[in-house]
Amino acid sequence: MNDEFYVGYAKDAPPGLNRFRGWVVVFLFGFGVVAASLLSMGLSPAEPGTFEFGVRKAFEGRILETPLPLLRTVSDEGVVRHHLLVGAGKHGLPDFARGHHGELVRFEGSRIQAGRLAMIELNSPESFQVLGGVQETRPEVRDVDLGEVLLEGELVDTKCWAGVMRPATAKVHRSCAVVCLRGGVPPGLLVRDATGSGVVVLLTGREGRPLVLDARLAARSLRVAGRLVFLGEVPRLEVARISLVGP
Repeated sequence: MNDEFYVGYAKDAPPGLNRFRGWVVVFLFGFGVVAASLLSMGLSPAEPGTFEFGVRKAFEGRILETPLPLLRTVSDEGVVRHHLLVGAGKHGLPDFARGHHGELVRFEGSRIQAGRLAMIELNSPESFQVLGGVQETRPEVRDVDLGEVLLEGELVDTKCWAGVMRPATAKVHRSCAVVCLRGGVPPGLLVRDATGSGVVVLLTGREGRPLVLDARLAARSLRVAGRLVFLGEVPRLEVARISLVGP
């Protein structure tokens, strides 16, 4: 008989067993690569977004508290941009930045951005400075009223959506989104087109009033009626009524 026998305390295994073990390793490695490739092909691509975590930059502009917490900046070329403002963690505009509506301010913060949705996390209270009183911004920026619309989409918290968390939608993110919305992060309605591409429309109350919203609706499909308004590049929906889509 020439059957090989493995002895656990021996220095080397028999040649036949060594070859068999090698083929098993190769097979398992190849199977793992193929399985990982198939799984990745079935996954949805991550939504675009950037969070410059730990990177603080200086920002200067006019702060607006209503209808949304925004910083309005004007470039040297006269281009006006609007940046949503949130606090560190799962919070909206921090207390140290409140009470300065319409004033010029300067502060340090971290940039968050997904497409045209730009946001700044105010995470440096000691850097916040008020530079001047309430004045008109030039060039003048007016709301563009597109009238009454009915939109359908998913309720998201804009901070996570803009790049802080991935995934930032659906049931897997619901508990996080609920906490963010309760903490004051501006709510948004994620509206997708036929290709699956999405844009977030910010939600506010009528005539600049705060929106009373049940945060437990996060990650649910909603049908929202209201007046669609553009402030510069920022779309917002002045909500008249909200209803659930489906169960």
